[in-house]
Amino acid sequence: MKNKIAFASAFLAAASFSTAEIVINDFLSFEGFVDSSYSHTDLNKFVDLSENKNSFGVDQVEISWLFDFDTVTAQIDLQYEGDSNDDGELVEQAFVTYHLDNGGAITAGRYASMIGFEAFEPTGLYQYSTAYDVQGLDLSVLPGYAQGVKYTHESDATFFGISIQDEAYDLGANRLGGNEGDSSHAVEVAGAFDMGNGLAFFLGGVYEDGEDANSTAINAYTTFETGAWIFAAEVNYGDLENGGPFASALADLADDLGLDDASADNEEVLQFLLMANFAYSDQASVTGRFTYSDNQVDGEADGFTGELEMKIAKYTAAHNYAFTDNLLLVTELSYVDGEIKVEGEGSDRFDGLQAAVELLFTF
Repeated sequence: MKNKIAFASAFLAAASFSTAEIVINDFLSFEGFVDSSYSHTDLNKFVDLSENKNSFGVDQVEISWLFDFDTVTAQIDLQYEGDSNDDGELVEQAFVTYHLDNGGAITAGRYASMIGFEAFEPTGLYQYSTAYDVQGLDLSVLPGYAQGVKYTHESDATFFGISIQDEAYDLGANRLGGNEGDSSHAVEVAGAFDMGNGLAFFLGGVYEDGEDANSTAINAYTTFETGAWIFAAEVNYGDLENGGPFASALADLADDLGLDDASADNEEVLQFLLMANFAYSDQASVTGRFTYSDNQVDGEADGFTGELEMKIAKYTAAHNYAFTDNLLLVTELSYVDGEIKVEGEGSDRFDGLQAAVELLFTF
């Protein structure tokens, strides 16, 4: 699961539900989930999504091994995800944590990024799709998983974390294009403060010193909880000198965009999110979310050198219904409105609908 600040865990209660541990003994327990869905996409004038697309199947299966030896804990997440690699198998996380007496902890291994409002797993989301995703094209500037050592400190009202790791962005394990060369190191820092009246603030950032170029991302969000309502607002800024999600996708998208031999490197990204969730019963909630992503790259196409830009606005409505503590049904409808601009060559707009029904079983 994505490493969340302690006081933010309550925000997830009205949206979905947590996995329940299966306790084997005092030292070992298990938890996990099976995520399956049906989705339909109908987008106009946008790459290979120009035709209606239907998808049905098991999206992800994950089992977490949880070890508890008092001051020392460990976690191993084994995941099956059809397109994660050739076999679909992946060790998503594997880390050991030493807990200090003062609320601090030292973690070593492979773990999730601390920054970003939305969880990486479907068990922590308020809806089916993530904020900056358009049917598999994830434009998020936020990092995913990395290997390293981090120190965190939590109290009732504050959180602080710093991570020294091998990289921030990677073609395989993470969701972004990242640096093509090897990364020498990356540093991630995060901090949060709870006002005590339902209002909380978070600020974090990551810097990667790559072999060929450097990458920087900053994330800030605030959450407000009052009664059955939860509100969130987030803004991201990224400067990825050797290319990010749009740059890494351009070669594959070039033909459908009408661009010959398109390529790009430097990418600048600005994104924001607005979300409201209302739990109208103990079993159900509704969510409204608006997200916007502006990805600009310095690239080449059709014999010219200049700027290529993709702007996407996404409007999402979702409903969650828990049949039991272990079985959740999520329905979602999203409208996407976007534009791709090629400097000096004009622009091309696209829009359309995405719909999904998701069944999530946890244990």
